[in-house]
Amino acid sequence: MLGLMQWFVIVSLPITGLCYALLGSIKLPLARRVGLDEARIGGLIAAFGLMVGPIMLLCGALADAYGRKPVWLVGSLLVAASLAIFAGARRYGAIVTATVLLAAGWTAMINVANPVMATAFPDPFTGSNLGDALFGVGTFLCPVLITFLQARLGFGAGVATIAALALLPFGLALGLDLGGGELQGDLAAAFGGFGTLVTDGRVWLLGAMLLCWVVIESGTAGWASTLVMKAAPAGEPAEKSERIAAGTLSAFWMCFMATRLATACAIYWSGLAGEQLVRATRTMQLAIAVLTVVTMLALVAFRGRRAVVAAVVFGGLICGPFFPNLLGQLFTHLESSGRMDYAGRAVAMIFACASVGWAILPTAMGFVADRSGLRRAFLLPAACGLVLVALLLAASVGAAPAAAPVGGVPAAAP
Repeated sequence: MLGLMQWFVIVSLPITGLCYALLGSIKLPLARRVGLDEARIGGLIAAFGLMVGPIMLLCGALADAYGRKPVWLVGSLLVAASLAIFAGARRYGAIVTATVLLAAGWTAMINVANPVMATAFPDPFTGSNLGDALFGVGTFLCPVLITFLQARLGFGAGVATIAALALLPFGLALGLDLGGGELQGDLAAAFGGFGTLVTDGRVWLLGAMLLCWVVIESGTAGWASTLVMKAAPAGEPAEKSERIAAGTLSAFWMCFMATRLATACAIYWSGLAGEQLVRATRTMQLAIAVLTVVTMLALVAFRGRRAVVAAVVFGGLICGPFFPNLLGQLFTHLESSGRMDYAGRAVAMIFACASVGWAILPTAMGFVADRSGLRRAFLLPAACGLVLVALLLAASVGAAPAAAPVGGVPAAAP
């Protein structure tokens, strides 16, 4: 029978996924409404990424010092406020403000969600894959929901409806203890604890992998719909092209959701644990990284819409388990080294690394898209995929033997 924390994950994670996919889902109607070119759209996505690193570090320290619940509550309110601004925005400045608030609120929520879902289920790999599968439900539904609400209510009222929905996680958390707060309000000690994590090479390696990964994921999610639109046949009505583009983006996220759910089930029934499980998921990650490079290069080469749609959907199909498995490796490492009280800050560390990719690459993709065409912009995530392959190979070659178990869980190699 599911416990309260598991139900909290099941209900809240889809909404956090919906918030994450929102910017990519509304960028086409926003572009028409305000008159945004690809460079400005890239700037919005970069603004989102720029906020993630510093806010994540702050939230990690606050969660470990004061508990995860207040961080979650404030984050929920910021997300709802950002969506309300998006609903009425008519100027680029207002859109930037809404993007910054969305990034701050979503970052606070995701800092809490990751350790909660990793500890709410039997092992962190099952919890992370299942939680991220539910996250994928939200990202899958977001483009379809935006299209539906815009057709029925108009853009402003439709986004305002999602803003009201975003308040649900706030209400769900009021009666729960989300954990954290091991430092009992000692914020100075929480920030001081980053010094311990800075010397942990495994955390840095996982952070570097996540940096490369978010370049691939955010690049595909942010520009897939535009690439499909540009591949539309000449003379096709814009409404039909937008509908197909939105459907492709939803299919991309649906495949993310499906493969994460399948991975969660496979891990749960595999009987693998500790170092064996880490090695198995690392092998999976290497295969994903290689196939991702192939997929990004296919998006550069393909011209027909059917081929582009197929490549985008295939990308979602192969990419889903990468991030949750990386989180599983992080929490296995923390548990094996007796540092689960560092969970909020460790999540913050790897997301701070990822924020470099979130902040820089979207602007670079927008720049390349404006000057050389959107297809060539996908060479940038392809290059990051090659770096990711090299990091995974280095991790496999340099993996240390498992250390003595702490709490019955063998240490994880990086």
